[in-house]
Amino acid sequence: MRHRALAVLALCAPFLSASAQSEPRWRSLDVSRQLRDTAPQRIKVQYDAGRVDVRPTDAALLFGMHLRYDELRASPLHRHDAEQRNTVLGLESRGNVFPTSSSRHEDSGELRLELPRSIPLDLDMEFGGAQAALELGGLALQSARLEFGAAEATLAFTSPNRAHMRELEIGVGAAEFTARNLANANADLIRIRGGVGTVDLDFGGTWTRDLEVSTRLAIGGLTLRVPDDVGLRLEVKRVAASFDHDGLVKREDGWYSSNWDSAPHKLHVRAETVIGHIELKPSTR
Repeated sequence: MRHRALAVLALCAPFLSASAQSEPRWRSLDVSRQLRDTAPQRIKVQYDAGRVDVRPTDAALLFGMHLRYDELRASPLHRHDAEQRNTVLGLESRGNVFPTSSSRHEDSGELRLELPRSIPLDLDMEFGGAQAALELGGLALQSARLEFGAAEATLAFTSPNRAHMRELEIGVGAAEFTARNLANANADLIRIRGGVGTVDLDFGGTWTRDLEVSTRLAIGGLTLRVPDDVGLRLEVKRVAASFDHDGLVKREDGWYSSNWDSAPHKLHVRAETVIGHIELKPSTR
Protein backbone atom coordinates (compact mmCIF):
# COMPACT_ATOMS: atom_id res chain seq x y z
CA MET A 1 0.00 0.00 0.00
CA ARG A 2 2.86 2.36 0.87
CA HIS A 3 4.48 1.81 -2.52
CA ARG A 4 1.13 2.36 -4.27
CA ALA A 5 0.63 5.65 -2.41
CA LEU A 6 4.11 6.83 -3.37
CA ALA A 7 3.41 5.95 -7.01
CA VAL A 8 0.18 7.97 -6.96
CA LEU A 9 2.00 10.96 -5.45
CA ALA A 10 4.69 10.73 -8.09
CA LEU A 11 2.06 10.75 -10.84
CA CYS A 12 0.28 13.72 -9.31
CA ALA A 13 3.42 15.76 -8.60
CA PRO A 14 3.49 17.62 -11.97
CA PHE A 15 -0.17 18.60 -11.58
CA LEU A 16 0.31 19.71 -7.98
CA SER A 17 3.28 21.79 -9.07
CA ALA A 18 1.26 23.31 -11.90
CA SER A 19 -1.58 24.10 -9.49
CA ALA A 20 0.85 25.94 -7.22
CA GLN A 21 2.19 27.87 -10.15
CA SER A 22 -1.31 28.85 -11.27
CA GLU A 23 -1.59 31.30 -8.38
CA PRO A 24 -0.10 34.56 -9.66
CA ARG A 25 2.68 36.50 -7.96
CA TRP A 26 1.94 40.11 -8.84
CA ARG A 27 4.61 42.76 -9.20
CA SER A 28 4.50 46.40 -10.35
CA LEU A 29 7.12 48.32 -12.30
CA ASP A 30 7.39 51.97 -13.32
CA VAL A 31 10.14 52.82 -15.77
CA SER A 32 10.88 55.71 -18.13
CA ARG A 33 13.66 57.07 -20.33
CA GLN A 34 14.52 60.68 -20.95
CA LEU A 35 14.32 62.04 -24.47
CA ARG A 36 17.83 62.97 -25.65
CA ASP A 37 17.07 64.48 -29.07
CA THR A 38 14.33 64.81 -31.68
CA ALA A 39 15.57 62.16 -34.12
CA PRO A 40 13.05 59.50 -35.28
CA GLN A 41 12.65 56.40 -33.10
CA ARG A 42 11.20 52.92 -33.59
CA ILE A 43 9.23 51.50 -30.66
CA LYS A 44 8.02 47.90 -30.42
CA VAL A 45 5.52 46.84 -27.76
CA GLN A 46 4.52 43.26 -26.92
CA TYR A 47 1.95 42.39 -24.30
CA ASP A 48 -0.04 39.20 -23.92
CA ALA A 49 -3.05 39.58 -21.62
CA GLY A 50 -4.59 42.22 -19.38
CA ARG A 51 -5.59 45.87 -19.68
CA VAL A 52 -3.70 48.21 -22.01
CA ASP A 53 -3.77 51.99 -22.12
CA VAL A 54 -1.55 53.91 -24.58
CA ARG A 55 -1.59 57.69 -24.94
CA PRO A 56 0.64 60.67 -25.85
CA THR A 57 2.56 62.84 -23.42
CA ASP A 58 4.13 66.29 -23.56
CA ALA A 59 6.85 65.26 -21.09
CA ALA A 60 10.45 65.05 -22.36
CA LEU A 61 10.32 61.24 -22.33
CA LEU A 62 11.03 58.61 -24.96
CA PHE A 63 8.56 56.49 -23.01
CA GLY A 64 6.93 56.19 -19.62
CA MET A 65 5.66 52.71 -18.73
CA HIS A 66 3.74 51.21 -15.84
CA LEU A 67 3.38 47.43 -15.62
CA ARG A 68 1.48 45.16 -13.28
CA TYR A 69 2.42 41.58 -14.09
CA ASP A 70 2.66 38.04 -12.76
CA GLU A 71 6.37 37.37 -12.35
CA LEU A 72 5.78 33.61 -12.54
CA ARG A 73 4.57 33.93 -16.12
CA ALA A 74 6.34 36.95 -17.57
CA SER A 75 9.26 39.31 -17.13
CA PRO A 76 9.28 43.02 -18.01
CA LEU A 77 10.86 44.33 -21.20
CA HIS A 78 12.45 47.77 -21.53
CA ARG A 79 15.41 47.50 -23.88
CA HIS A 80 16.78 50.52 -25.72
CA ASP A 81 19.40 50.56 -28.47
CA ALA A 82 20.63 54.15 -28.71
CA GLU A 83 22.69 53.52 -31.86
CA GLN A 84 19.80 51.87 -33.76
CA ARG A 85 17.21 54.19 -32.16
CA ASN A 86 15.13 51.15 -31.31
CA THR A 87 13.16 50.39 -28.12
CA VAL A 88 11.35 47.20 -27.04
CA LEU A 89 8.76 47.44 -24.26
CA GLY A 90 6.17 45.27 -22.53
CA LEU A 91 6.33 41.71 -21.23
CA GLU A 92 8.20 38.57 -22.24
CA SER A 93 6.52 35.24 -21.40
CA ARG A 94 8.36 32.58 -19.44
CA GLY A 95 8.07 29.59 -21.74
CA ASN A 96 8.43 26.87 -19.08
CA VAL A 97 5.47 27.97 -16.96
CA PHE A 98 2.23 25.97 -16.80
CA PRO A 99 -0.45 28.28 -18.27
CA THR A 100 -3.32 29.48 -16.13
CA SER A 101 -6.85 28.40 -16.98
CA SER A 102 -8.52 31.42 -15.38
CA SER A 103 -8.95 34.68 -17.22
CA ARG A 104 -9.31 36.56 -13.93
CA HIS A 105 -5.54 36.38 -13.53
CA GLU A 106 -5.01 37.83 -16.99
CA ASP A 107 -7.50 40.60 -16.37
CA SER A 108 -5.48 41.79 -13.38
CA GLY A 109 -2.42 42.53 -15.49
CA GLU A 110 -1.94 46.08 -16.74
CA LEU A 111 0.18 48.07 -19.15
CA ARG A 112 0.04 51.86 -19.20
CA LEU A 113 2.30 53.51 -21.75
CA GLU A 114 3.00 57.15 -22.58
CA LEU A 115 4.71 58.11 -25.84
CA PRO A 116 6.17 61.48 -26.87
CA ARG A 117 4.36 63.90 -29.17
CA SER A 118 7.57 65.69 -30.15
CA ILE A 119 9.50 63.13 -32.23
CA PRO A 120 8.74 61.04 -35.34
CA LEU A 121 7.81 57.47 -34.42
CA ASP A 122 7.45 54.09 -36.12
CA LEU A 123 5.24 51.90 -33.92
CA ASP A 124 5.01 48.12 -33.87
CA MET A 125 2.56 46.80 -31.25
CA GLU A 126 1.40 43.24 -30.57
CA PHE A 127 -1.34 42.48 -28.04
CA GLY A 128 -2.73 39.03 -27.22
CA GLY A 129 -5.85 38.63 -25.11
CA ALA A 130 -5.78 42.23 -24.02
CA GLN A 131 -8.48 44.81 -23.45
CA ALA A 132 -6.77 47.67 -25.23
CA ALA A 133 -7.48 51.41 -25.47
CA LEU A 134 -5.05 53.25 -27.74
CA GLU A 135 -5.14 57.03 -28.13
CA LEU A 136 -2.59 57.84 -30.83
CA GLY A 137 -3.83 61.29 -31.79
CA GLY A 138 -1.25 64.04 -31.45
CA LEU A 139 1.74 61.76 -31.99
CA ALA A 140 4.06 62.12 -34.98
CA LEU A 141 3.57 58.68 -36.51
CA GLN A 142 5.42 57.79 -39.70
CA SER A 143 4.06 54.22 -39.72
CA ALA A 144 2.21 51.92 -37.35
CA ARG A 145 1.55 48.19 -37.19
CA LEU A 146 -1.01 47.06 -34.60
CA GLU A 147 -1.81 43.39 -33.94
CA PHE A 148 -4.68 42.35 -31.68
CA GLY A 149 -5.43 38.74 -30.74
CA ALA A 150 -8.51 37.65 -28.80
CA ALA A 151 -9.22 41.16 -27.64
CA GLU A 152 -11.59 44.06 -27.28
CA ALA A 153 -9.69 46.99 -28.73
CA THR A 154 -10.34 50.68 -29.36
CA LEU A 155 -8.10 52.91 -31.48
CA ALA A 156 -8.64 56.67 -31.49
CA PHE A 157 -7.05 59.65 -33.22
CA THR A 158 -8.79 62.38 -31.24
CA SER A 159 -6.40 64.99 -32.66
CA PRO A 160 -4.48 64.91 -35.97
CA ASN A 161 -1.29 62.93 -36.39
CA ARG A 162 1.59 65.43 -36.54
CA ALA A 163 3.41 63.53 -39.30
CA HIS A 164 2.51 62.08 -42.67
CA MET A 165 1.93 58.37 -42.11
CA ARG A 166 2.89 56.08 -44.94
CA GLU A 167 0.79 53.13 -43.79
CA LEU A 168 -1.35 52.05 -40.86
CA GLU A 169 -1.57 48.25 -40.68
CA ILE A 170 -4.03 46.57 -38.29
CA GLY A 171 -4.44 42.85 -37.64
CA VAL A 172 -7.46 41.62 -35.68
CA GLY A 173 -7.93 38.02 -34.51
CA ALA A 174 -11.05 36.90 -32.65
CA ALA A 175 -11.83 40.40 -31.52
CA GLU A 176 -14.13 43.38 -31.39
CA PHE A 177 -12.25 46.31 -32.89
CA THR A 178 -13.34 49.95 -33.06
CA ALA A 179 -11.44 52.85 -34.66
CA ARG A 180 -12.44 56.49 -34.37
CA ASN A 181 -11.45 59.62 -36.37
CA LEU A 182 -9.29 57.74 -38.83
CA ALA A 183 -8.97 60.82 -41.06
CA ASN A 184 -6.79 62.27 -38.29
CA ALA A 185 -4.27 59.46 -38.83
CA ASN A 186 -3.03 61.47 -41.83
CA ALA A 187 -2.25 58.21 -43.64
CA ASP A 188 -1.99 57.34 -47.31
CA LEU A 189 -3.07 53.73 -46.76
CA ILE A 190 -4.85 51.75 -44.04
CA ARG A 191 -4.79 47.94 -44.20
CA ILE A 192 -6.99 45.84 -41.92
CA ARG A 193 -6.95 42.04 -41.64
CA GLY A 194 -9.49 40.19 -39.51
CA GLY A 195 -10.29 36.65 -38.48
CA VAL A 196 -13.51 36.28 -36.49
CA GLY A 197 -15.15 39.35 -34.99
CA THR A 198 -16.52 42.80 -35.71
CA VAL A 199 -14.69 45.82 -37.12
CA ASP A 200 -16.17 49.33 -36.79
CA LEU A 201 -14.31 52.07 -38.68
CA ASP A 202 -15.18 55.76 -38.30
CA PHE A 203 -13.57 58.15 -40.80
CA GLY A 204 -14.30 61.36 -38.95
CA GLY A 205 -11.63 63.93 -38.20
CA THR A 206 -9.74 66.47 -40.28
CA TRP A 207 -9.33 65.43 -43.91
CA THR A 208 -6.10 66.65 -45.52
CA ARG A 209 -5.60 63.98 -48.21
CA ASP A 210 -7.47 61.23 -50.02
CA LEU A 211 -7.39 57.85 -48.26
CA GLU A 212 -7.06 54.26 -49.48
CA VAL A 213 -8.41 51.50 -47.23
CA SER A 214 -8.11 47.74 -47.71
CA THR A 215 -10.03 45.35 -45.44
CA ARG A 216 -9.99 41.53 -45.45
CA LEU A 217 -12.29 39.79 -42.97
CA ALA A 218 -12.93 36.07 -42.74
CA ILE A 219 -16.05 35.93 -40.57
CA GLY A 220 -17.71 38.93 -38.98
CA GLY A 221 -19.19 42.35 -39.53
CA LEU A 222 -17.67 45.47 -41.05
CA THR A 223 -19.16 48.91 -40.38
CA LEU A 224 -17.95 51.96 -42.32
CA ARG A 225 -18.86 55.40 -40.93
CA VAL A 226 -18.20 58.06 -43.58
CA PRO A 227 -18.77 61.85 -43.33
CA ASP A 228 -21.39 63.25 -45.70
CA ASP A 229 -18.90 65.58 -47.44
CA VAL A 230 -16.42 62.80 -48.28
CA GLY A 231 -16.77 60.93 -51.56
CA LEU A 232 -16.88 57.15 -51.18
CA ARG A 233 -15.87 54.50 -53.69
CA LEU A 234 -16.43 50.96 -52.45
CA GLU A 235 -15.27 47.76 -54.10
CA VAL A 236 -16.69 44.63 -52.50
CA LYS A 237 -15.66 40.98 -52.78
CA ARG A 238 -17.85 38.61 -50.79
CA VAL A 239 -18.89 34.97 -50.67
CA ALA A 240 -21.74 34.58 -48.17
CA ALA A 241 -21.82 38.13 -46.87
CA SER A 242 -24.60 40.70 -47.01
CA PHE A 243 -23.97 44.26 -48.12
CA ASP A 244 -25.99 47.37 -47.28
CA HIS A 245 -25.46 49.76 -50.22
CA ASP A 246 -28.22 52.33 -49.60
CA GLY A 247 -27.22 55.71 -51.02
CA LEU A 248 -24.60 54.27 -53.37
CA VAL A 249 -24.73 54.04 -57.15
CA LYS A 250 -23.33 51.02 -58.99
CA ARG A 251 -20.73 51.57 -61.68
CA GLU A 252 -18.66 49.01 -63.52
CA ASP A 253 -15.81 48.96 -61.01
CA GLY A 254 -17.68 49.49 -57.74
CA TRP A 255 -20.23 51.41 -55.73
CA TYR A 256 -20.04 55.22 -55.55
CA SER A 257 -21.57 57.88 -53.35
CA SER A 258 -23.58 60.54 -55.20
CA ASN A 259 -20.96 63.22 -54.37
CA TRP A 260 -17.93 61.22 -55.55
CA ASP A 261 -17.09 63.48 -58.49
CA SER A 262 -17.50 66.76 -56.58
CA ALA A 263 -16.23 65.87 -53.08
CA PRO A 264 -13.08 67.70 -51.93
CA HIS A 265 -11.72 64.49 -50.41
CA LYS A 266 -12.21 60.87 -51.41
CA LEU A 267 -12.25 57.55 -49.53
CA HIS A 268 -11.54 54.44 -51.59
CA VAL A 269 -12.37 51.20 -49.76
CA ARG A 270 -11.63 47.68 -50.98
CA ALA A 271 -13.58 45.31 -48.74
CA GLU A 272 -13.26 41.53 -48.87
CA THR A 273 -15.19 39.17 -46.60
CA VAL A 274 -16.34 35.55 -46.64
CA ILE A 275 -19.17 35.33 -44.12
CA GLY A 276 -20.59 38.41 -42.47
CA HIS A 277 -22.11 41.79 -43.13
CA ILE A 278 -20.92 45.12 -44.56
CA GLU A 279 -22.82 48.18 -43.42
CA LEU A 280 -22.56 51.92 -44.12
CA LYS A 281 -23.42 54.56 -41.53
CA PRO A 282 -22.83 58.32 -41.14
CA SER A 283 -19.69 59.38 -39.32
CA THR A 284 -20.02 60.39 -35.68
CA ARG A 285 -17.96 63.57 -36.18
